[in-house]
Amino acid sequence: MTLAYIFLFFGGAIAIWRIWINIKRARDRPAHSWDERLIEKLRLEGSDPFQPHDVVFFFGLPSEKSAQLIVERLVREGYQAEYRQVREQVELAFSVHAQRSLRLSVPDMQATSRRFNELAAEFHGRYDGWAAASNRRIGD
Repeated sequence: MTLAYIFLFFGGAIAIWRIWINIKRARDRPAHSWDERLIEKLRLEGSDPFQPHDVVFFFGLPSEKSAQLIVERLVREGYQAEYRQVREQVELAFSVHAQRSLRLSVPDMQATSRRFNELAAEFHGRYDGWAAASNRRIGD
């Protein structure tokens, strides 16, 4: 009977050690960014990230003036942009949508997201990310 307890003890120790190693690996692995997950989702849907996509970027701003200023800046950079009031929102009462046709690469989209986070913070707003429809060709 003692031999069975020894095997159980070592078997349990090995199982706990493997669980600990897997948890440590998961923690050490870099988290996938929102941009990376979105691009991967589009790829899985059959979209070609190397071909242009119509990408829409979203911002929430506290005032009409800040929304106007961001729209003006984005238009100068080649985006189509507009803003509108969101009556249900109190803090960020204005929504900005900016659109541009882009090729989707993870580093480029991460850089754009970082820049747009900084731009939104400059105007005391929030960058809410981006969306793009699949550019999959009909018949593929």
